[in-house]
Amino acid sequence: MELTFVIIATCLLFGFIAALASFRPNLIPEIGTSLRNAETVKKFSPKNTLFIIGPGANHPACRMQRRLLKPAIAALIRSDVSVMEVYGDTTPRQNGDPMDWLDPALLRHALGAEDGFFIIYVDETGKTVFRSEAPMVTADILSRARLDIAAPARGQTSRKNAVLKKLRAA
Repeated sequence: MELTFVIIATCLLFGFIAALASFRPNLIPEIGTSLRNAETVKKFSPKNTLFIIGPGANHPACRMQRRLLKPAIAALIRSDVSVMEVYGDTTPRQNGDPMDWLDPALLRHALGAEDGFFIIYVDETGKTVFRSEAPMVTADILSRARLDIAAPARGQTSRKNAVLKKLRAA
């Protein structure tokens, strides 16, 4: 009786594998390739990140926040604070670089910011230091986040880097 059960279970298992192989003939090579390329696994940590979340990049609050934050973005990035922009269902951008593998809806859900505009700062321990549903001036962001970064004064020229150019283009 037990032997019959083992034989039937084995036949069913091999039948399932054969059916799967016939529907997706490239499945086994794909699995092997993904296991060999394990070092290409993308990782994301919200730690030490300032999130700008909104319904769209052209939403008035999002545009205003980008304008208010623009002078300090380079200083934030130099201080190892990431700036993550998440607008609607478009690809999130971290420090101006697209993160096409990161699901914006899942990220907004995890941060509890599914509808409307939010600015959220998560510190190096992973705790939300503050969240606001209205645009904030840079000085308020830096003081509430307890960051010791001086925003550039008006008229002060700083060297332009690739990250700042990407963010200004956004």
